[in-house]
Amino acid sequence: RKDYTYYWEPVDSICSNIQKENFDSVKHLYIASKEIYDNCVNYFPNVNELSIKNEFKTSGDSIIAILHRMIPLRQLTKLVIESHLFPMEDIINLLRFTPNVHTLSLNLYILDDFNINSNKQKEICQYVLKKNKIQNLILNLSCSLSEIQFIVSLFPRLKCLKAQMERKEIGQIIRFLLSKAHNKTRNLCYLCVLEIPKVCLKETKVLIKSENLLNDYSIKYINRDIHLWW
Repeated sequence: RKDYTYYWEPVDSICSNIQKENFDSVKHLYIASKEIYDNCVNYFPNVNELSIKNEFKTSGDSIIAILHRMIPLRQLTKLVIESHLFPMEDIINLLRFTPNVHTLSLNLYILDDFNINSNKQKEICQYVLKKNKIQNLILNLSCSLSEIQFIVSLFPRLKCLKAQMERKEIGQIIRFLLSKAHNKTRNLCYLCVLEIPKVCLKETKVLIKSENLLNDYSIKYINRDIHLWW
């Protein structure tokens, strides 16, 4: 099997049975537990895709330390965080140890409870900025302009961005992403704005034309999403 859903169980007999399983064939690990402790942690040697459903509790070790015992983090190419409670600080720390992730999906408010001005976070962000290879990013909760600016700075190799955006800031965000005044989005070539009314299609076309943001592009409205290629 290529996909495996992991539920941590504190019962020793269950643990001993689980540990006898062969996890070599698992490529996608889906962690559904709300808590994981050091005992009864299984190792999945060939996982390259990780999905985390909840912000899970640990026995005192960090989330990263627990994950290190479960999978080879450097091997990951796709990371999906479904929980909106998962701290951005933990995600950025996790990205320090997963330099080969090229696809990232988040379901949280980026800057909630995250101090981007602290010296510690600046240092970690600088490290992630230089090392990460993320090209595809999906943001499933509404983002502000400041959050998009932070994300773009953190992932300079970004090619494809799918994001929900605050309705009143969509124009400002698109203007920023397509601006020739900076070099931060030089690799970006596809934008999908999720879950917006159809009137935004016309507004986006007018914005692009009136401000000469793009010359050669294609834009479509499909299933309540705007898709823009250039």
